[in-house]
Amino acid sequence: MGMTQQRIEEQGFEALQRLYLLATDFHHDHGVVAARFLLGLYNGYRFPFDLTDLRLLDAASFQDAMAVLVMDARLTRKEVHNYFAEGGKMFERLVQDWNITDIARLRETGDGSPTPRAQRGMLRHEDDVSAKLVTVGNAPGYRDVRLTFDCEVIGSDRQDVGQVRLCMSINVEDGVTMMNHIRDVHQSAWSRGRPIDAKVDEHAPRWALWAATN
Repeated sequence: MGMTQQRIEEQGFEALQRLYLLATDFHHDHGVVAARFLLGLYNGYRFPFDLTDLRLLDAASFQDAMAVLVMDARLTRKEVHNYFAEGGKMFERLVQDWNITDIARLRETGDGSPTPRAQRGMLRHEDDVSAKLVTVGNAPGYRDVRLTFDCEVIGSDRQDVGQVRLCMSINVEDGVTMMNHIRDVHQSAWSRGRPIDAKVDEHAPRWALWAATN
């Protein structure tokens, strides 16, 4: 008789904890194998795993890998990293610590290097951020615009990075492009009725209505 789903998850969870500990042991020859195996389950598109590497594991670690694989394949209740608090951050740390190539990023950009660890006050390439406008400046007679934003990373690294202030100078061509895009977004949102993010007492701005009728 096969194991119950509860038993599969119990054994898989215990094995997952042991494998993650092994994956963080940089003095153990099997640490990188455990890390690559877990990352393959975490995101196989970014971190494909060669199954023949399982031959490198000792018997106990191999059995742990099988238990985790059964849990992941048969239950599919949640992804392996979600069995940990802030699991996404923990698994991304394995990528950084073992300098594992991100194949998806390599295909898209030609650089598969891991994203650097989050640091206080430092934004990284391709970080998604939320931005709050602080000030707007310009030089009289010129059309360049200087915008200052307070930015925060969107995602699990938000607290680690904290708030970052960015000052951006926008040239004439980009300023016009941005203005037209913002106008189009507002016009489209109001043309469908009331935007989802509109406040209770908010009305469509005149310039958006004017753009819709001209």
